[in-house]
Amino acid sequence: MREWESVIGLEVHLQLKTGTKVWCGCSADYDNAESNTNTCPICLGHPGALPKLNKKVVEYAVKAGLALSCKINNESSFDRKNYFYPDTPKNYQITQFDKSYAEKGSLEFKLNSGREVKVGITKLQIEEDAAKSIHAEHESLINFNRASIPLIEIISEPDMRSSEEAYEYLNTLKSVIKYTGVSDVSMELGSLRCDANISVMEKGSKVYGTRVEVKNLNSFKAVARAIDYEIGRQIETIENGGKIYQETRLWDEETQTTKVMRSKEEAMDYRYFPEPDLLKLVITDEEIEAIRETMPESKVEKIERFITEYGLPEYDANILCEDIELADYFEGVAKSSNNGKLSANWIMTDVMRVLKDRNTTIEEFIISAEHLAQIIALIEKGIISTKIAKELFEIKLTDERAPEEIVKEKGMVQVADTGAIEVMVDEVIANNPKMVEDYKNSDEGRKPRVLKGLIGQVMKLSKGKANPTLVTEIMTNKL
Repeated sequence: MREWESVIGLEVHLQLKTGTKVWCGCSADYDNAESNTNTCPICLGHPGALPKLNKKVVEYAVKAGLALSCKINNESSFDRKNYFYPDTPKNYQITQFDKSYAEKGSLEFKLNSGREVKVGITKLQIEEDAAKSIHAEHESLINFNRASIPLIEIISEPDMRSSEEAYEYLNTLKSVIKYTGVSDVSMELGSLRCDANISVMEKGSKVYGTRVEVKNLNSFKAVARAIDYEIGRQIETIENGGKIYQETRLWDEETQTTKVMRSKEEAMDYRYFPEPDLLKLVITDEEIEAIRETMPESKVEKIERFITEYGLPEYDANILCEDIELADYFEGVAKSSNNGKLSANWIMTDVMRVLKDRNTTIEEFIISAEHLAQIIALIEKGIISTKIAKELFEIKLTDERAPEEIVKEKGMVQVADTGAIEVMVDEVIANNPKMVEDYKNSDEGRKPRVLKGLIGQVMKLSKGKANPTLVTEIMTNKL
């Protein structure tokens, strides 16, 4: 029986959040502005309107290249990729075909099995986005606000062999780029788009099969599903005596299948030629180093700092740094509360539970870092118990007032009066003679469990308000 191996490469387009477009000074805010208002003769492709490269685009593009361990070329050039489509006002796209600004990078990640994977990155190139087509029932509309939004295209080597590897590659790429701050890297917002190149070959072969490109992938899970479907389709076609054609296919989310869009164009079909209106892009070593100096803290660096500065276990630091916004939220709580470990515990249990249950993000989380830090401070000062803090946390999910204000209003202050606690301890001892006798007759291994049960009765009697440390001390002395 023939065995098959899949070969996968990904092309990822990222919008750079530079504020203005790549060739002109028009605002790059295309979703919030009225349609076709952020435009000018340059981004509308009027005859005689000359492009001028946005310096911020180069800076952001270099940051992305450095984050992906790429070689930044001192010289690169721009080309025209010619194709005719309503959303391309010039009937060509300015891109980097012959010589891109960055190349020979890599991205490393771990699979759930623990296996480490390293994927090569062929090149990164600066290019412009097309306008946005809106297809209605009886007409198609075009919003040119998106025309000439700056993009970088990240082209991987065909090093991936499964949908799982592709999925983890995308997650890692998103995290790495998000830490640089150059892009929102959001498929939902349209600032990240991905095409998958997929082929199959017999196991052990050195010759790749015919490659098929799949577009219209609107989530990382859709990428994985499309890859799995296409691998299965190609194997079945070949085994039934059919032939795989080089073509572009669209992923249909409703039917969970790919469908033919067009036969695949070769480079000659686009009639690439050098962009005559732009000079070569020259980036000196000094400029590259200056940009490197402005690079923000990477994920790896942040993990290491969280371990040393806040005393977190490596596992906790990895979880908190998975998303830069979550890492920033943790740091806000830790600095305000001055307790890194307790801050991490609350975020990894209670906060992340709510985020998952409500399918929301930390940016939209109602409890601010400052207020969570105040809850932690109330515990450490002995004003409220951990049990009361959990109740306070749940109240805070619908109440934006300061934690102290809620505690005072609802009478949640912890009972720390030894006399009052002693009365409750006496009542529990009197009402539970069997547990008391059991405690006295138990060996040293069982005593703590019985004691915990008695303490629990006191906490229940106090409605969770008694200071647990005082309860333990008084109960132990009484027994």
